[in-house]
Amino acid sequence: MAKLTGGILGTATGKVSGVVAATWKDKNYVRQYVIPGNPNTAAQQVQRALMAACVDFAKLLVGQVFNAYTDGFQRSMSGFNYFVHRNIHHFTPVIDWGSIKVCEGKLYKPPLTGLVVDSGTHVATWSFLTALGNNGLDTDKIFAVLFDSTDGFIYFPAAEVTRDTGTITCDFQGGGGALCKGYLWAIQYTSGRVTLISDSGVSQVVAA
Repeated sequence: MAKLTGGILGTATGKVSGVVAATWKDKNYVRQYVIPGNPNTAAQQVQRALMAACVDFAKLLVGQVFNAYTDGFQRSMSGFNYFVHRNIHHFTPVIDWGSIKVCEGKLYKPPLTGLVVDSGTHVATWSFLTALGNNGLDTDKIFAVLFDSTDGFIYFPAAEVTRDTGTITCDFQGGGGALCKGYLWAIQYTSGRVTLISDSGVSQVVAA
């Protein structure tokens, strides 16, 4: 059974006879109902493996990254779906960690100068330049994420820092070393609301 919302000219959802009505990316459509096939070709197996690896990583970022920083910039999809759309092709059997963008935006990205991971004290420290670029502000905040690929866990700093600090740290419990991947980005607030973010940058990991 199909449902109409908003009257006869409103949105329709569901199935009527041989047609299906739904909404995709804010667009209403009606199509013929077909029973989808599920062939298991080699190409589909590759795509499903890409999707599974990308989604597994993206799930770790939902609360601390997508909900906090990127959802508000997406009109027709969530920050989670946007991340998968933009990054799925990097999740090949040998994942291209250096090309993955945890978030994307127009704010000036602070140039990273390094990430030191001390597996002895379980502390990761990002160093970045405090340059403001063409639209940065002294009041901008910086946040980061550390992914330890040895155990599949992800770690975050205790809180954002201001752009002028030059460093941000987080504690972790994994193996550390060169198997950690670290991403960092800038955030600009207006009246307590996130109004701009930068692309995330990934730095070369240096083991202490």
